[in-house]
Amino acid sequence: MPFLLLVPVLLLIVADLIRKMFRPIAALSMEVDQRQDEQLHPVEASHFPVEVRPFAVAINRLLGRIDQSMASQRRFVADAAHELRSPMTAISLQAERLEEADMSAQARQRLRSLREGIDRGRNLLNQLLALAKAQSSVSPVDAPISVQSIYRRVLEDLMPLAESKQIDIGVDGQRDTHLLVGELDLLSLLRNLVDNAVRYTPNGGKVDLAIEVDDKNVALIVEDNGPGIPVVERARIFEAFHRLLGSGQIGSGLGLSIVHWAMMSSTVIQWKNLATGEYCS
Repeated sequence: MPFLLLVPVLLLIVADLIRKMFRPIAALSMEVDQRQDEQLHPVEASHFPVEVRPFAVAINRLLGRIDQSMASQRRFVADAAHELRSPMTAISLQAERLEEADMSAQARQRLRSLREGIDRGRNLLNQLLALAKAQSSVSPVDAPISVQSIYRRVLEDLMPLAESKQIDIGVDGQRDTHLLVGELDLLSLLRNLVDNAVRYTPNGGKVDLAIEVDDKNVALIVEDNGPGIPVVERARIFEAFHRLLGSGQIGSGLGLSIVHWAMMSSTVIQWKNLATGEYCS
């Protein structure tokens, strides 16, 4: 009878011990499952039971190999794009010189198509370099960055394209805020967003940049009166080389992918509360 009474108690104690021993494994599973694609840092294995620790060490070795493989792939894309820029520039210069020669209207039309193809190739190479840079590392954060100053740089770069389409582009309001973020990350993110807005806004349209700040959040807004993105396509807009069919615009489908990686790798950790002058998490 004493043994019969002790058996259920022992079963409960053993079940509780097993649950406590495997709790770190459940926590590891949840932590790994919630990681982003680029978060390949090792898991902490020191607090695991001795019997399970080799499993965590093996996971770390696998994450290390995946990280090296992805880094090699990004380095190859960046090196290939960089090496192709020089011959593409040379071809572009030759096409410019050829345009000065006497030729028939048909030949000039074909030369114009050739130059458009060269421009598309150069734009693709520049975006491949930007994508590889956004994926590979995070820009160092040296000092708070003024969002208005980044807006002005973006407008200077894209004003010729906006004027060619007679698009009214500008910053809505004078409000400014400062972010502790990599300057190149923020510039790349906003430039690609605004470039996308200008390209897909019809001639004579409008593109506005704005800043909204409250006690807890900062919103950087790029608003246009273009056609928008269909609901069925929104799940794929951040995929590399994915483009909307029938848009009629020249592009490579990398702009929003660069935005996505800039957001994922960005180190926005604080912003300046204009009411108090302090930096808030």
